[in-house]
Amino acid sequence: MNKNNTENWVILLILSIIWGSSFILMKKSLISFTYIEVGFLRLIIAFLALSPFLTSSLKRLKTIYIAPLLLVSIVGTVIPAVLFAFAQTYLNSANTGMLNALTPIFTLIIGVILFKKKMNNQGLLGIIMGLIGTYILLLPSNIDIANTKYSIIVIVATICYAISINTIKEKLRDLGPLDIAVLSSLFSFIIPIVYIIQQGVFVTINKISANIFPFLYIIVLGLICTSFAIILFNYLIKKTSALFGSSTTYLIPVFAIIWGLIDNETIQNHEIIGMLIILFGVFIMNYIKLE
Repeated sequence: MNKNNTENWVILLILSIIWGSSFILMKKSLISFTYIEVGFLRLIIAFLALSPFLTSSLKRLKTIYIAPLLLVSIVGTVIPAVLFAFAQTYLNSANTGMLNALTPIFTLIIGVILFKKKMNNQGLLGIIMGLIGTYILLLPSNIDIANTKYSIIVIVATICYAISINTIKEKLRDLGPLDIAVLSSLFSFIIPIVYIIQQGVFVTINKISANIFPFLYIIVLGLICTSFAIILFNYLIKKTSALFGSSTTYLIPVFAIIWGLIDNETIQNHEIIGMLIILFGVFIMNYIKLE
């Protein structure tokens, strides 16, 4: 394994640990804050962390980048931040992390549908296995409509991620990873800050003051799981590919499950089996060549 490959895998591992921990952080912050507050405060904090780089990044902003950046910020950042927090008002953190394993599957599907990428045999087999794994993972949902609804919300969020990943790779390839993170964060900041102003800035400040410890989880979500991780992720997919970048999903469920077990969550056998089938489908898409 050469130096570049080693660096790519190290970044992949770091991202997996960070994002695998984000689900338990959301769960803990939801104890005192609503799902909208968790999602929006996380994005506000992320922008504030990146704001020192705003002036230099704005100098590199071109008209052709505006539409893709808006797509990345709204579809790939704002919507998933709210959807994941909303889903975790019902689902446990480990289950949400396992469903996140679908991101590479949808990355390939979106790439084929929207970006005219070619579908090969291993890609098709990977998608089929991903769908089978999802069905097994969600088996209790056949009799639990509420669980189905919240699980579908997570799946929609992974589709949003897939759209964003492909957009960064195809439409923002000439823009640096830091600039993508800063500029998309700027656009992602607008809706949350308008919401906070409408709710009342002092109302929000008072709520934060009364719930300092849960707010610390949101700070970590904003600083580490959003701003820092986005820079790393953008750097990774620009160096490699959209599909390789989305393969953080291999380890994200593992860390999500570890945190879930630490927090006394119940992990069902069928969930593990479904997740492993999904991940095997992703592995086939990435590394097994079929004629």
